[in-house]
Amino acid sequence: MSLNRRLIILLFLFIAPVYCQKRPPTPPIELESYFKEIKKLVDDQSFPSLESLLEKRKRSSGEERVDACLELYTHYIFKSTETAKKYNDEASELATTIGYDKGYLRSSLNQAFIFFVQGEFERAMDIIDNVETNDKCEFFSNIEADSETLKSYIFTERGEYDLAYETALNLLEKGESLKNHYCLMRAYSAISHFYLRLGEYDKALENCLKGLDYILELKEVRFIFAKIDEIARMTHKLEGGKKALEIYDFYLELEKSVESPGSYIQSVVYMNIASIYIEEYEFEKAEDFLHKALDLIDSNNYRFRKPRVHLLIANLHLKQGDSLSAEKDYYEAYNAAKSIKAFDVIKEVSRSLSALNGAMGNTKEAAFFSNLYISVSDSLFSTESEQRLKILEARRRISEISKQKEILELKSESQEERYRFMTIIFILTLALGSIATYSYFRVIKKNKLLYSRTKELAVEKLNQKKMVAMEKVKNPSGQIVKASSGGGYMDEDIKEIILTKLNRLEEEAFFLNSKCSLRSLSEILQTNQKYLSQVINHEKKSNFNNYINELRINYLLNRLLEDKEYRNSKLSYIATTSGFNNLNTFYSAFKKRLGILPSYFIEKLNEEDESFIWRPKSNP
Repeated sequence: MSLNRRLIILLFLFIAPVYCQKRPPTPPIELESYFKEIKKLVDDQSFPSLESLLEKRKRSSGEERVDACLELYTHYIFKSTETAKKYNDEASELATTIGYDKGYLRSSLNQAFIFFVQGEFERAMDIIDNVETNDKCEFFSNIEADSETLKSYIFTERGEYDLAYETALNLLEKGESLKNHYCLMRAYSAISHFYLRLGEYDKALENCLKGLDYILELKEVRFIFAKIDEIARMTHKLEGGKKALEIYDFYLELEKSVESPGSYIQSVVYMNIASIYIEEYEFEKAEDFLHKALDLIDSNNYRFRKPRVHLLIANLHLKQGDSLSAEKDYYEAYNAAKSIKAFDVIKEVSRSLSALNGAMGNTKEAAFFSNLYISVSDSLFSTESEQRLKILEARRRISEISKQKEILELKSESQEERYRFMTIIFILTLALGSIATYSYFRVIKKNKLLYSRTKELAVEKLNQKKMVAMEKVKNPSGQIVKASSGGGYMDEDIKEIILTKLNRLEEEAFFLNSKCSLRSLSEILQTNQKYLSQVINHEKKSNFNNYINELRINYLLNRLLEDKEYRNSKLSYIATTSGFNNLNTFYSAFKKRLGILPSYFIEKLNEEDESFIWRPKSNP
């Protein structure tokens, strides 16, 4: 029996006789009071008209004009991405010209959000990294909170669930320590989004309502409609479609009181209402809402919504018995998800396509999507990521229990009750801490093994490189290593010329240029891209991107071993001097190549007592 299981059983045996008999059942969440508060907030709030915002922009200048343009962006972002971008670009340009840091950072983050809704996650993440590494960002807590929230959303959409939860949890703990209610509001939004994607709807709803408490307190009406939609979606999963449709009726009624939230919110509302009608076999209503959603998505280029709307359309066709149309839309969903790397949708669609192709007798296609489903599932929920999630949840649970303990101590009327609760807290903390510690040390042990292996290989390669360099000094006429014997794909002379030039360029560290591409390299080598790609594939046993990243990582390992000053530089500097465009690409390439993060590798190098300066081996 595993250690985790033993701890859980012991915990249950201790708590059950002491506490379970007195513990009342958890009451259902009462949403009516929330809706009353929402209605009151909307009725009491006065909203600036579009005309007043345009007039403000027209008569203002400097920082006031930047702020006016940013308000217009907020007004339009859920209605017209194109118009919102126009005002945001104006704000960005003017803020840069006059040195208005807050305006520049806000407009940059706005652009990242535009890229997010258009499914361009990498470009959005690049901007977020630039915003967060800006020295001025720390002075604007709301911008930092929005940045971390958007980052968590992107991690969730890409299926990097451990990173999504860790980002949101760090923001939550920061908000709690600073008592910053805006940070707390955004953190709960990110956590709710994370649990929603995992299908843990009770946790998603719990965190959604915590965030709604802060929205009501801060009077942030711009988030209200999205929250109502989230509540309806979670209620649909927890209590059924009828209750969810009642919430959507409240949503539609509220929409009459104020200006429409816009096509971005409306598109997902239509999708979620359609999913309810599909379950209720009301296909005409479902089809109507799906067509409305698809029109809004296509006209506004909301690329990251396309996979899910096509998935719903496919499910509708399947329930209608139209398997051919269902297959077509599943492929639409698959291609749309693949284009933006939405791996959680790829996982869901691949399972459906495997089953559908199997039923239609397409065994080859069924096998392909079955293997894809297994592969994506393994990548989304690796052992390491699951352990990280357990550690993070245990960390959060311990924090919550400690707070509950403090609250109960203040309110408790008897010493006996305090003693019982403190005992339970101690056992829970001990058990959760043990589980977290056990999981943590398993990860640490794995990382240490990977570090040792990486270091040994790097030192060996460094020694080999130095020996080759010494041999060249002794024998300047020595020949460059020739191409491998496994030819046949092109003329041997052409292959050897390309490979010789390529090896020479490797010595000149051409790969440190971040703009290095197959096209630019083929121009330098005076050959065509096809020939160069073939040589790299056959002789270097890799595709171009992996080949370049391999060279960069090998170069970096050598430099980290030899240069202590370089080793202690900022990671962003190390990444760019190694040829990487941004930290995310650098982290991904390093982790893929070595299995550990660069920060961990450098930390362990610095902890070593021995010197890492290379010493050549003596010749026998």
